[in-house]
Amino acid sequence: MVVGIVAEYNPFHNGHKLQIEYAKNVLGADAIVIAMSGSFTQRGEIACFDKYTRAQAALKCGADIVLEIPTIFATSSAREFASAGVQLLASSGIVDTLLFSGECADKDLFIKESKKLVELENSGEINNEINTLVASGISYATARAKALKTFLAEDIISSPNNILGIEYCRYIIANNLDMDIAVMKRQGNEYNDLSLSGELSSATAIREHYKLNKEYFAVPEEVIDLYNDSCFIKANDISALLHYKLLSCKSFDKYLDCTKDLSDRIINKLNEFETYTQFCEVLKTKNFEYSRISRVLCHILLEITNEDFKTAKEAGYISYLRMLGFSKKGSKYLGKIKDKGECPLITAPTDDISYPDILSSDIVRIIQTQKNKAAIPNEYTRKFELKNI
Repeated sequence: MVVGIVAEYNPFHNGHKLQIEYAKNVLGADAIVIAMSGSFTQRGEIACFDKYTRAQAALKCGADIVLEIPTIFATSSAREFASAGVQLLASSGIVDTLLFSGECADKDLFIKESKKLVELENSGEINNEINTLVASGISYATARAKALKTFLAEDIISSPNNILGIEYCRYIIANNLDMDIAVMKRQGNEYNDLSLSGELSSATAIREHYKLNKEYFAVPEEVIDLYNDSCFIKANDISALLHYKLLSCKSFDKYLDCTKDLSDRIINKLNEFETYTQFCEVLKTKNFEYSRISRVLCHILLEITNEDFKTAKEAGYISYLRMLGFSKKGSKYLGKIKDKGECPLITAPTDDISYPDILSSDIVRIIQTQKNKAAIPNEYTRKFELKNI
């Protein structure tokens, strides 16, 4: 059995290690493949460590192969993030079971409600409800969340992790993927809970604790030295680059998720820009929630347009398998991926790598260079090394 997990690891913490151990000890996984966000996350923020550091943390704690979710989808809505993550695992040709964590651990309920969601989408019923809500002035993401609450069991749509779980299952069922589903009961505090609740705390709490105390808490012992030797990146480290980008454009509605109204609001409020997170708060309204604005600003910075998204989605989400790292055991599966995979396996960037993937990595490199006062190799010159893990 080869188990796949979709993740951000921002940063990798004890809860993530527990999930990998569940895959090994409970499910009996022979190998574990991770589909991981690259330099930016689904919320639109830059990741707290570069993608190679986060991949290595996962490998140190039991993962075998880490593949990068394309930036266009890693920074998209929950639906598109989930779809791309699952498709990436399916495209490897070796993953037969998807594992995710949720507040609800009822696998049968997830499957039942996901089938209902697929039927509602096929009939157009849920889309009609979403369109009605959007017409009332709310965003598509908010409208979809409200529609899900109308049609699906409350236990399933009560938390971000459960909603992601529904989206994973929906994609598997809608596309008839030959992939089983396993659900692990999520432990610890809530997804965005800022309080440290012991050894199982949220990634948000861990990041905030580090920013205040400069120490890592609730992360595995195996990764502490790695983190201490790495460059911690804060959300506002992109502020100057973003500000310059916003000043250099006259309109923004061509960028993914940005409407004409939001574009006008960005222009009208631009003289109030201080930092990335502060500007998200300035732009926020009842119709434009923080996460939506955060993603839009990310898409502007990374030059991800609506047309880019449409083209990538119509191409089937995944056109290459971008390797971020593999263990010694994982190396034994690379030949199988090359034989069975639906896309080419890439260990070093070529001209086929999408521009947002390269640009997002360059932005991380710029920040690292500034913080470390030393040059960092770019995606094309960085040597790919097999870690003896």
